Amino acid sequence: MKTNSTPPDRSHHPERILRLVVVAVISFTVAIALPFIAPRIIFPASMVATDQSAPVIVDGRPIFRVADTATTTSARNRADIISQSLQRFVSAQQQPEIYIETVKAGNLATVWLAYPTQADPQVKTNFTVTNDDTSGALIPTEQAEIWAIALRQAFAEAQAERQQDYIQRHLWQIPVVPIMAALIHWLTGQFWRGYLYHFWRSLMMEGEGDRSKFTTVNLFLNATLLLLRIGIWTSALLYVTDLFPDSRQFSQRIIAQLTESFTAKTITLGSAPVSVLDIFRVLVLVLIVTVVARVVSNLLKQRILQETGINRGVQEAIAVMLRYSLIFIGCIVVLQASGINLSSLTLLASALGVGAGLGLQNIVKDIGSGLILVFERPIQVGEFVQIGDHIGTIERIGARSAELRTVDQVSVIVPNSKFLETEVINWSHRNPISRIRIPVSVAYGSDPDQVRELLIAVGHQHPDVLAAPPVQVLFRKLGDSAFQFELLVWISQPSRQFIIQSELLFKLVKAMHRENIEIPFPQRDVHIRWHDLPTTRDKA
Repeated sequence: MKTNSTPPDRSHHPERILRLVVVAVISFTVAIALPFIAPRIIFPASMVATDQSAPVIVDGRPIFRVADTATTTSARNRADIISQSLQRFVSAQQQPEIYIETVKAGNLATVWLAYPTQADPQVKTNFTVTNDDTSGALIPTEQAEIWAIALRQAFAEAQAERQQDYIQRHLWQIPVVPIMAALIHWLTGQFWRGYLYHFWRSLMMEGEGDRSKFTTVNLFLNATLLLLRIGIWTSALLYVTDLFPDSRQFSQRIIAQLTESFTAKTITLGSAPVSVLDIFRVLVLVLIVTVVARVVSNLLKQRILQETGINRGVQEAIAVMLRYSLIFIGCIVVLQASGINLSSLTLLASALGVGAGLGLQNIVKDIGSGLILVFERPIQVGEFVQIGDHIGTIERIGARSAELRTVDQVSVIVPNSKFLETEVINWSHRNPISRIRIPVSVAYGSDPDQVRELLIAVGHQHPDVLAAPPVQVLFRKLGDSAFQFELLVWISQPSRQFIIQSELLFKLVKAMHRENIEIPFPQRDVHIRWHDLPTTRDKA
């Protein structure tokens, strides 16, 4: 049964092309945006402390930001002190109104908070506004008035959220939001694995026959799906905990700890400190660069190089070199744009060199052999070869190994170094025309000229046998019990040599039976010497 390996023409399906373009834009947008959006969902900028300012938080919500002072007090310490005092003040709130006053003291301003009828000084608090807290266009007194307005609004919301009717109105959202998140979680999985997987596989794979499980497309889709689902559940969790003050304070403390762990620049690469979040962002961008390089190289090979009619092995070599070049350049751009000094990686490169010289020498040898195979091209993709006991077609030449598809349609992964260290029979190298030898034996009573004409006629009857060079018949020798001939035919499809040889043998047997040419079998003559056998008289 013959199959058509030519890819289907999609030019007559504009709606399908439009869908593919939309899917490509959506998936690339998600992949590129997630590394920047997800950290901001988990670590909102208004709640992240920097070296110059830190947020003041009440009931888990940032109200305003304070800056460093001229003294040794840092912005983080100031924010923590003010947040704790304001939180105690809110927790002790018993009346709907709060007295907030701003007082000017020299070049500074002070914000005072108290209950109008409360005489207990323990429920009073204040904090100072400095010139560093202003944006430059305001004076401390004006900045204090703005913060006072923000505090009045925050205290009003805090009191409203502690009322029983507010809790009853929003309590139903606690079970509904996780259900909605679970539904979106399932729908994204169905869309990613049911539609995007087949789309990206059609762009990045050689064909539907490639059954590789761990590929770049799987890693890319799984990573983007994981990031998207993390964003979905994180958003749902933050939404639910944001409904009530107590849960919001609890989630804010967790977020603060995560923020400190993931955003603190505690890892030093050369002279540039980086955070865990920076490293994660770099890894995701490198993965995106790898996927884009693979897609571009495959599109170049399938849409442009195939139209030129050049050798399939040359197409594969050009695509491989383009892919690795794009990955190399893209990784350098990503590292430089992320602020990582490449000179700081020399120590890591030295360590990898030592490891390559010791435990990874075989892998390095295979990678070097792969580069030689790409440039020297002793074997190419699509060629029919024999290495050891395996005979088949080269389907892929990777960085470390090559895939050999045998005549039994079994994929054999061969290290690249094997092609340079052992003898390889390449029937397709430079000239795919090869010769098939078929030995034929006939009985001694047959006419040799008749046998010769019969063999030549059978050779010309097969459609896959070339007319030039012509079919030849050699009279090899006079065997023990037969004339031994050899039929020589030339073919241009080395991968079908076994099929062609089988079909020629079928035709030969049928033609020899029709012409009454006997096919001999081994014969032995047994000579018995009667005079050497003992007789009855001798026994007596």
